[in-house]
Amino acid sequence: MPPFSGSSAAVLQQAVGTWNLAGPTMAGFSVGNLGKRVSGTIPVASAHFEVGENGSVRDVHAVLDIASIDTGHAKRDSDLRKPGLLDLDNHPQLTFRATEVVVLEDGWAVNGLLTAKGTTREITLHVTVEQPSDDTARVRVTGRLDRRHYGVKAPRFLIGTLVDLEIEAVFSR
Repeated sequence: MPPFSGSSAAVLQQAVGTWNLAGPTMAGFSVGNLGKRVSGTIPVASAHFEVGENGSVRDVHAVLDIASIDTGHAKRDSDLRKPGLLDLDNHPQLTFRATEVVVLEDGWAVNGLLTAKGTTREITLHVTVEQPSDDTARVRVTGRLDRRHYGVKAPRFLIGTLVDLEIEAVFSR
């Protein structure tokens, strides 16, 4: 995928309809680990958003297959399955549903509910969009969460508290 070059807050004004994830997509994340940054990926199982007649964005929803998390280190990935960390055998998905979309000068602030490990918390994601064709949109999502809010327990020196998220995805209608 070519580099993301930016967006306009009103880019989807003429894009009424439901937009679905167009193909395989990975969410990226990074978190502190023993004084370094560890990055990884999580497959996006499904995602969609809807644009209303007035150009407003609504019904934003995504499901990530967190049970397939990949940090590039098999032992670490296995450890993340444990109940004190991500408890992936009991909670294999991470879900997001928007409650409000606020148009900004450089994109959208998408406020919503993120559910992980059986716990739902509010989160705000920043979204930018490019629309290279009438039926294709490239979306970039960034956000940050505090792993402690979801019951992920580990000493702070082992795993940092703040997790940065980033997703670049192509949608079609």
